[in-house]
Amino acid sequence: ETQYLNVLQKNKDVSTMDVVIPVAIKDRIKLQQCLQGILKNSLTPINNVYIISNNENILKDLLNNNATDVKIIFISEAHFPFSKEDIKRVLDWKKSKYNHATWYYQQLLKFYIFRVIPDLFENVLILDSDFIFKQKVSFITDDGKAILAYGYPFKWILNTTKYPENVNHSHIDFAKRFVPMWKIINSFSGMQHHLLFQKRITESLFRYVETYHKKDFWKAFMDAVDIKKWNAASEYVIYFHFAVKNYPNDLELRHLNSYDFIYDSEEDGNDILQILDQFDQYNEYNAVGFHSFLNLKERLKTMDYITESLQINMLTEKSLCFILKLSNGTLEIINCSDFKKNNLDNY
Repeated sequence: ETQYLNVLQKNKDVSTMDVVIPVAIKDRIKLQQCLQGILKNSLTPINNVYIISNNENILKDLLNNNATDVKIIFISEAHFPFSKEDIKRVLDWKKSKYNHATWYYQQLLKFYIFRVIPDLFENVLILDSDFIFKQKVSFITDDGKAILAYGYPFKWILNTTKYPENVNHSHIDFAKRFVPMWKIINSFSGMQHHLLFQKRITESLFRYVETYHKKDFWKAFMDAVDIKKWNAASEYVIYFHFAVKNYPNDLELRHLNSYDFIYDSEEDGNDILQILDQFDQYNEYNAVGFHSFLNLKERLKTMDYITESLQINMLTEKSLCFILKLSNGTLEIINCSDFKKNNLDNY
């Protein structure tokens, strides 16, 4: 490990990263602000930004409004060795009752970046297109270590930092089936809508999986999916704990303060983007996310990482729209209606 770091430190690219943003059509209106946020607020120099999508027209507004020297490059989903239809066929064969092929598809797109996109830097920030950085943030230390966010706790217990060490969680179960000798290293998931992937760690993960299962990474991934859950896997959970377990000397971990709005995309009245401008006056957070879900109620019903009382409270709300506030590892959940009513005065 030390020898590898010494090599990296001599490499002029050690403190520079590429950025990869997969974009679903439903999130294209958020992409502009996502891109502006990372270009404006990354303290780590950015080489190129790659947009993964099935529609090149999504780049038109981005190119017209790009005031930086960073090149924005389109990567077609057609270049990947699997399609959304391939994922859907596997789920249909498993007799899944959920419409969640896209959920697994976008995770696999992220995993395969180093095998599909030519000439990527060693360090690549994977960024969800509905997550917007609002304050200055570094992603690589001066000596070349990746800075990873702890993300959300595995168990959603509110207003505390004392989380259980042993938890039942579908993402943990999946990772153990998928990656040999994988285990959780701490009480946090690593899920926070972004993660710095490093090429050699990602390739090591691929070798572990493909050697053990004797098949392509994406096929082994889909074999491991438990169809009883709406979201049975997380790319961030898999990578975060694999990296922390196997490459602890090459990483630094931190809490990243953020607000995340989660809402049902089919409900009327979820004018979430209108709230974004009001956030500029608040400086206690680093980022804000706006995450729409089809049939959020069904997803909430299968979440095994929230307490029963919290699940009941969320499901009985008139409007399925919530703000998740993550501050130094402490989680709060606020209903959007209450948030709007107070006009952010208390936050």
